[in-house]
Amino acid sequence: MSTRYHRLARETPAYAWWRLPAAGFLTGAIWMGGGLVLLLVTLILFAASSDLDKFKAWADASGDLDLQHLEFFVLDMLSIVILIPALLLAVLVTGPRPIGYLSSVAGRLRWRWLGRTAVMAAVVFVATIGGAIALAEATEPAEVSAPEVSTRAIVAIGLILLLTPFQAAAEEYVFRGYVMQLVGSWSRFAFIPVIVSVPLFVAGHTYDLWGLVDVGIFGLMAAVVTIRTGGLEAAIAAHVANNVVLFVLDALGMISATDSSGAGPLDLIPTVISSAVFLVWVEWAARRQGLQRTRPPIPPPPPPPAPMWPPPPYAYWWPPVQPAPLPQWYPPPQPWHPAPQPVAPGPPQQAWAPPANVPAPPALHPGTPDYPGDLPPGWGQERR
Repeated sequence: MSTRYHRLARETPAYAWWRLPAAGFLTGAIWMGGGLVLLLVTLILFAASSDLDKFKAWADASGDLDLQHLEFFVLDMLSIVILIPALLLAVLVTGPRPIGYLSSVAGRLRWRWLGRTAVMAAVVFVATIGGAIALAEATEPAEVSAPEVSTRAIVAIGLILLLTPFQAAAEEYVFRGYVMQLVGSWSRFAFIPVIVSVPLFVAGHTYDLWGLVDVGIFGLMAAVVTIRTGGLEAAIAAHVANNVVLFVLDALGMISATDSSGAGPLDLIPTVISSAVFLVWVEWAARRQGLQRTRPPIPPPPPPPAPMWPPPPYAYWWPPVQPAPLPQWYPPPQPWHPAPQPVAPGPPQQAWAPPANVPAPPALHPGTPDYPGDLPPGWGQERR
């Protein structure tokens, strides 16, 4: 029976109940260690520039992804990006292996499918978010600001395009990869890891109520599309497209990507439409392409040979030695014949002698039956 994405860690011959929990604790330890290194490097850089007040301001606003301070934005993004090596290293150490099954049922990240879904996600989210802003500008012009193109905005857009794919992939590997496979190892029903992963994904964001609901809708779509496609590619593409569009609009001064204080129920409409359209489109594309959505069953490893008991006598002294093969030029064996053995001489043989006391035959005279003269010529000689 084939294995779906959320059961990849469970349905493997090397599964052990403690591996994924241990990988989670080790991921947190590595991530905290990497964050501490990042913090020390940042402190050294701010101290070298004699601007420790800016370091304190970044520490107070850490995690806000504020594009008004590009150095704060870069540091916040890097603190999320280091989750990728932390998680992959932890899974590599504890298992289950290979770590490629954290990406998809194919055991790797399917780059061609990722590129295709990235194009689809860009079309969907640019159309829905752009349409929502255009509609808001047409109905309430005061709510939307005009774009401000400047050198700082261009630099910000470059940083967004450089860092956002890694930031989005890190969140997908943690919430749609590790969490769903961890919960999927406890239950074979797909809806349980989906339901568990969405609240955890929402808890990782610091928005107001409607902003958190918006994040929950997106997280639900990403979890479902991960199960349906058997991998993280479509979820990563949607996450990258959504964040890039919002961050670029924020860099241009049109909206605030991280401020949801004035959001309401109507602001959920673009997310609902984009999530539904993207989910349907990806499902259709996966069916049309014949995408691999499950992993074939892995045969169990062969059992080790049973030890011989009792062991043979030679096992106590030395292993059996196999004779070396003869070279090709070696002459073929010849048939063996035993050497002739000498025969001991027996007693000497005596010559034959007529028995004694035997009367002599009667003399032949003419007229007797056997007389040669009365027979035809040559008959007597033949008889003799």
